[in-house]
Amino acid sequence: MAEIQSLSKTDETPTRGTWYRLLSDYGEGVGMLTRAHRYQPSGGAEVLESDRMLLVLAIVEPASYGVGYSPEHTVVAMWLEQAAPGRLSQHHISFPMTQFTELVGPGEEPPEYADWQAQAAGD
Repeated sequence: MAEIQSLSKTDETPTRGTWYRLLSDYGEGVGMLTRAHRYQPSGGAEVLESDRMLLVLAIVEPASYGVGYSPEHTVVAMWLEQAAPGRLSQHHISFPMTQFTELVGPGEEPPEYADWQAQAAGD
């Protein structure tokens, strides 16, 4: 399988509503966002290793209120984490555009997204 390149290497720009694959661990210690995570599908006994996917929720203008000062556009994204078997939690993070394009490559909707949507709908 070919190595997935970051958006910065392919000159792609993130798009709202699109999933991107985290290519390396980000941060340190307790708050570290890992490149891969474990996920147990609803109704399944098997625990899967899955790539971390980030969904772009918004791309914010430079120096916008609420995301902190940045001289460049800011990418606001979410990711899902399994808090307990059958329970998913949603988290948000923001990155300066340059940093985001270095950390991610093209991605796809993760398998846990359908479970999260069903959970949110009360199913």
